[in-house]
Amino acid sequence: MFILDIETLSADSHAVVLSAGIIHIEDNTRPSYDEMIANGLFVKFNSKDQIDRLHRTVSKDTVDWWIKQHKSIRDISMKPLPDDLSPEDGMAMLMKFISKYPGTNIIWTRGSLDQMVMDDLANQLDFNSIMPYNSYRDVRTAIDIFTGSTNGYCEVAYPGFDRACVRKHHPVHDCALDGMQLLYGKAV
Repeated sequence: MFILDIETLSADSHAVVLSAGIIHIEDNTRPSYDEMIANGLFVKFNSKDQIDRLHRTVSKDTVDWWIKQHKSIRDISMKPLPDDLSPEDGMAMLMKFISKYPGTNIIWTRGSLDQMVMDDLANQLDFNSIMPYNSYRDVRTAIDIFTGSTNGYCEVAYPGFDRACVRKHHPVHDCALDGMQLLYGKAV
């Protein structure tokens, strides 16, 4: 299974994609949080190119939300860097990562926005979607059903796992946290 998380500058399907994280977990394995992080791919997109050339959207509310986040997290996804990838190169990198695991047909996201944004970006670039539409699953719903939670989060029963080590809003870390909850979530 794959777990995907993206960071955006809006909450609509045509949003600027700041960054993406994706991890792969082999069936019947029980990886640690650190192993999930080590297996992950982080992609930093060029947001200015998306705004100027592709006319993707930026929401004041989302920018205001980012401003309230810790500087180190803002810098990971928002700070322009010379090696930020074009949307085409970023999508190609994600697709190359996915292609290393043929036969894997499930991709988990937290809600539907990530799927809508990635499908919209792929369509705009004349790329195939990174995964078929019916391969997506919602992490929050699964966690709530499996653990009795009502907010899409749960405690993790894995020796040595420390939730304080999770770098919230870093896409690879968010993917690994969701992986830990899916694999080792405790019922309430």
